Amino acid sequence: MPLQAHCAKVKANPKVFVEELAAQVQALIAAHPPALIHQVQGVNGYFNIRLNRNAGFQLLAAHILGAAEKYGHSTKMSGKKVIIEHTSSNPNAPLHIGNLRNSILGSIMANIMKAVGYDVKQLFYVNDLGAQIGLTACVYSRIYTMVRPALKIDQWIGMVYAVANTMGELQVLLKSFSLKPVAAIADNAEKVAELCAAHAADGAEAQAKIAEYCGILVDLRRRQPDLVNTCVEVLEGVNIKGEAGKLNLAYEAHDPKAVKLYRKMTCDCLSGNQETLDTYDVRHDRFDYESELSWEGSSAAVLDAMKRSPYVVAPTQCNKEGKPEGGYLNLAQFITDSGLPVGKGGYQEEYPPLYVLRPDGSTLYTFRDCVYSLKKCDQADLVWNVICSEQNLAQEKVYLALKLLSPARAERLYHASYDLVKLPEGRMSGRRGKYVLADDLYEELKEAVREVMNQKYAITDGSAPAAPAPAPVAAPAAPATAADAAAAAPAPRAPVTADFFERVSHEVSTACMKYALVSASSRTIITFNMAKVVDFNDASGPFLLYNYARICSIFRKFESRVVAANPAMALCPLSQVQWGLLEDPQEWELLIEYLITFPDVVWAIAVPAMPARPALPQFSAHLLCDHLVSLVRLFSSYYKRVKIINPDPAQAPLMHARLWMCRLVQQVLGNGMKLLTMHPLDQM
Repeated sequence: MPLQAHCAKVKANPKVFVEELAAQVQALIAAHPPALIHQVQGVNGYFNIRLNRNAGFQLLAAHILGAAEKYGHSTKMSGKKVIIEHTSSNPNAPLHIGNLRNSILGSIMANIMKAVGYDVKQLFYVNDLGAQIGLTACVYSRIYTMVRPALKIDQWIGMVYAVANTMGELQVLLKSFSLKPVAAIADNAEKVAELCAAHAADGAEAQAKIAEYCGILVDLRRRQPDLVNTCVEVLEGVNIKGEAGKLNLAYEAHDPKAVKLYRKMTCDCLSGNQETLDTYDVRHDRFDYESELSWEGSSAAVLDAMKRSPYVVAPTQCNKEGKPEGGYLNLAQFITDSGLPVGKGGYQEEYPPLYVLRPDGSTLYTFRDCVYSLKKCDQADLVWNVICSEQNLAQEKVYLALKLLSPARAERLYHASYDLVKLPEGRMSGRRGKYVLADDLYEELKEAVREVMNQKYAITDGSAPAAPAPAPVAAPAAPATAADAAAAAPAPRAPVTADFFERVSHEVSTACMKYALVSASSRTIITFNMAKVVDFNDASGPFLLYNYARICSIFRKFESRVVAANPAMALCPLSQVQWGLLEDPQEWELLIEYLITFPDVVWAIAVPAMPARPALPQFSAHLLCDHLVSLVRLFSSYYKRVKIINPDPAQAPLMHARLWMCRLVQQVLGNGMKLLTMHPLDQM
């Protein structure tokens, strides 16, 4: 360790100071030899400590294997309550890949924070108010008993919303509530062009939108003909947006019929969402409904408090420009009066207001976000909102609103920002019913994983057989000898049951996705590459699973090849291991660089540094991925280079020491994978 800073402080020559200190400590070691420290030296101002390898391995092995699944855990944050709100997708659509990054990051955050003692609750905020929910409910209420859902329920409700939005937009553009004539010609380019020409007076932009929405209607009808055709019939003459608005007002007013309709629709959708989340082991402790903030009186209480603030500008029907304008919080003035930093490293200049009321005085979703945040802050010492970086400014405004209303509670609220996930298919749109569904990606991943596994395994119990191993595209050249022929022959596929094949392919597929979505910094845009995600050879979920299974196979080979032939060579007790035989540099590196430091990595992630506002803290789950991959790479290199299994009785002590070291690596790797919500496999 360097001591130059201390020497400068006490005005001492670093070289002389360190050499004298080392001599004094070494004298103490000689007089009272400690178990762990072997020697100390002073070299050019550095105080070097040499450890006793045998004692080091012995102490750490007892600690790791004694703690077992709890190694890396602590109780340091016991008594502290944490709320993590994540997923919170709209309850009228299926989950897509972006939602999944949110869900998996939030779930892993909860897992890691629990590991250091926090009492963690995971919440899902159900956005059951707003225009898009009303649109969906308007159509859902009319066609639910008429059209049998042809998709998973959340996917079907997502299509209902896409149809409702498309038809609602066409009604506005065409200034007509009759869409039967439009539906009849929507797939005829010439007729659509004539329809657009008839609306030339509305301008080129309106004409382009008419053509666009006609195309969307055709695409939706191609995918769900029964749904679209039924909607065209039952919604003929219905003012879709107008009826949706009335439904929303009725629901906000707690009208029993509206409540029954909205809760049926949202619960149907959420049940489909939960099926998807179950695939990835994501569970929430509570579902909080946006609507209930008003029903329980929370919204009214916060609104009264806001109205008493000098920073609230009331809604008006005629502002300076002669137009209606909603009520807002003057955050720019609040920032100035509070002396908060502005400019570089601070809040942006000319800070935009936070609109909380419509011109008619009704509340906006931004207001309800503030209400819900205050409610969460009353229930926990620390609140994390896992929300995409597109909402960075919106979340910053919520924090400032809380600081304005209740400074103490505001300081408990943090935004765990994450960036987008890009795919080759292009941008998604719920309004158009275009998603890269989390469900579909799982099936694609599983198929890719099955192709890899099929090279190694053959299902033998006759149920749901895997596809046959692919045949070579061209016959290889004839082998020169029998030995060459044997070497060129493909390895025989191991027989497995269909249940084993299904279980392993599922675990590998979900590990692929989990690792892919958290292995990069949450502030990094992820480009989802299927080939890289399913790579068994490096930096992936399968890579971690495979190497854990490899360690399990080492012990199976030891039992079947060594102990079965010579029971006297059974693994010795931990207390009898001769750790001093581990002289390979990589053995010591595994211990010092990765096994000892594992708890520190977990702690650093679970309790991140909180920068001065408005900078955002970062929950760096990717550091755990980095740690585990580096551990596995080093172990893999070691495994390929040294001989662990050795039937020679004379080599038993060294073999046992190496096997116990493998057990240490297995324990740390398994614990880390479980924190990432992966399930270690003993065979792959």
